[in-house]
Amino acid sequence: MILALRILNAILGLAAVAICLSIVVYGPANTANFSETLFDTLTGSSYPLTGPWPATMDSELRFYAPFWGAYGLVLISVARDLPGRLHYVPPLAMIFFIGGVGRALSYVLVGPPHPFFSFLMVIELLLPVAFLTLWRGVRSRMI
Repeated sequence: MILALRILNAILGLAAVAICLSIVVYGPANTANFSETLFDTLTGSSYPLTGPWPATMDSELRFYAPFWGAYGLVLISVARDLPGRLHYVPPLAMIFFIGGVGRALSYVLVGPPHPFFSFLMVIELLLPVAFLTLWRGVRSRMI
C-alpha cells in the first residue's frame, strides 16, 4: 500500500509540474489542443478541438499554472518521504477533489468541454478516493 500511494503521489506530482511548464511555456491553448488531439487519437474520438483561447484566459491560466506546479512539487515531496509526510495526503486529495468539483460546476453551468476535460473531471473526482483509501491502509499499519 505504501508503494502504491508513493507512486500515485509521484505520478500526479510529475504530471502537475509538466502541465504547469507546458502552460507557462507553450500556452494553455496549445497545451489543451495537444492533449485533446492525443485523446482523440487514442480513443478514436472526432470531437472538434477547442481552438484559440482569448487573451484574458491565456493570461489567467499562465498565472495559475505555477500554483498547479507547486502542488505537484508538494506531491513529489510527499512521495519521497511518505512516512514523514503522510498527514499531507488527505488535504492534498481534498484540493484535487475540489478541482474536480470546479470542473463539474463548469460542466453544469457552462456546458460540456472537449471529452478529454470530462475525462480529467472523472479522474479528479475518483482519484482522491483511491488516495484516501491507500492513506487509511498505510496509516493503520503505521499506528
